[in-house]
Amino acid sequence: MNKYRIEAPVRAFTGESVGVHFAKGTGFVDDSTKEGRAAVEYFRRHGYGVFPADQETEETTEVASPVDAMTNLGHGSAPSVGYGFGVQSGPTPTGGGETFDPSKHNQDDVIAYLDSLVNKDSDSDAEFDRIIAAERDGKKRKAILARGEQKQEDQK
Repeated sequence: MNKYRIEAPVRAFTGESVGVHFAKGTGFVDDSTKEGRAAVEYFRRHGYGVFPADQETEETTEVASPVDAMTNLGHGSAPSVGYGFGVQSGPTPTGGGETFDPSKHNQDDVIAYLDSLVNKDSDSDAEFDRIIAAERDGKKRKAILARGEQKQEDQK
């Protein structure tokens, strides 16, 4: 059995994806079950950082530097977090830098990003609305637009 640390492309993501719980963009999975092996392969195919966890625990990973968390340290054939090699250079989910562009991300990553914005503050609400509007004007993916409709229903 091998344990893996998974780094999500959306660093703010907290929730569940493919049966793996993520906190602040980091999740752990082992390959002792068929589901665990399938999850590891899913994450590799979809641009997540997949690293052997070795002796690390969730507590020690949370104190790692942001650069360590987003850099492929050469373990196996796992790609770096979402964008290719080295430190993530694409849009940052929140805060400075470039804005998140849903057209440059797969549906699961956009939904995870939207979920990370829910019920935070007025800036997060505005960002949520901006992403939904960009999706409506762009790719028009039904699952993403449904999140916008769901939020409107919840606000009524």
